[in-house]
Amino acid sequence: MDHLSPAEIANHLLQARRSQVAWDPAATAPIPLDQVYAVHDLVTDQLGRAIGAWKTSPLEDPAAPFAGPIYANDIHASGAEIPASSLFVIGIEGEIAFRLNRDLPARARPYDRTDILAAIAEMVPLIEVVDSRMVNGMAQDPSLKMADNQSNAGVVVGKGVAGWETVDATTAAVHLTVNGTAVYTGTSNSPIDDLFALVAGTVNVCAARNRPVRAGDIITTGSCTGLIFIEPGSLVNLEFPGMGQVTVSFPTD
Repeated sequence: MDHLSPAEIANHLLQARRSQVAWDPAATAPIPLDQVYAVHDLVTDQLGRAIGAWKTSPLEDPAAPFAGPIYANDIHASGAEIPASSLFVIGIEGEIAFRLNRDLPARARPYDRTDILAAIAEMVPLIEVVDSRMVNGMAQDPSLKMADNQSNAGVVVGKGVAGWETVDATTAAVHLTVNGTAVYTGTSNSPIDDLFALVAGTVNVCAARNRPVRAGDIITTGSCTGLIFIEPGSLVNLEFPGMGQVTVSFPTD
């Protein structure tokens, strides 16, 4: 297999973003996590984009989950229209996320869930837009998908939830429709037992990497609906009853 350097992988992903031609990573060897993060840094710096949110998911060490950047210009308000032509594929996931109210830089003592509870400004319903800059991206090695910002193409954010402290986000009711047809309805299928511990781990990973979470940043907590692929022209509505809703459409040119 081809053992590509972080710089080589970053160049392929940057070229895919700029040309709208997907990179074919056939026979590319998996890379370790430190190189995944090196790719993130190279892509982020080359694009010159600010980070406004973080995508997270558990890894082998519960205290050190994956933390992937979501760029500020890829954060949209509910009702956004995202051109289908700007995406290779269109995937959607309904999620619960948290907006932080303070900077969380590196410090001697790691942040814990108590620190995170004090640092949350609001909980928000959120639709993650999933895409891939790679050919057959969803079938590629997990490390390459992580390097590709964990297949993130942006997030669409609803209004903040009041009284979120009383909400059990791991068992929340959720309804997701596409063009008015239900594609997921019922209880959140998030596998995360403790969202606040996950957020704390993400904050610690970001701080250790000198990419600290800042006041106003959003941290996602994983899918409540599973990943669903949709067609161009679709209208998506996500509702957490009693918590709010968020919509996005993907118009064709």
